[in-house]
Amino acid sequence: MPAPEPHEHFGVYGAWLQDGRLVTIEKVRGPYTGWLDLPGGAPEAGECREQTLARELDEECGAAVRSVLEWHPFEFRVELASDRRRPIDFRHRGLIALVDALGPVRPVESVEDVARVVLLDLGSDRPVSPPVSLAQELLARRLE
Repeated sequence: MPAPEPHEHFGVYGAWLQDGRLVTIEKVRGPYTGWLDLPGGAPEAGECREQTLARELDEECGAAVRSVLEWHPFEFRVELASDRRRPIDFRHRGLIALVDALGPVRPVESVEDVARVVLLDLGSDRPVSPPVSLAQELLARRLE
């Protein structure tokens, strides 16, 4: 079997709790298909990280950012697709912002890679992306 083609992605993501649960999105394409991921995505031309964060959170779950509490850089190498059978070579880099969000999230409408918004219990065993796992750790530490 030939080696998988390398793929790299940089994104800006938001993490916060609503009603004691982490706001996530269910992915319908890409390496995290079927998994829960953080709302966010790649910067558009000329955007700073705060602009990317605000745009992506609004597009994917209708959230507005009141303030960013702290930023956390990350880098993950993913070697298996979400089906856990197909090898991939995916380098995922980015920033997770722990945010204070305004208002509750709303259902997703017409977002090409998002099936729905899911409020995730911090102790859940659902399949999640590496950024969600990191966000769960970061938020659990803040709650201690």
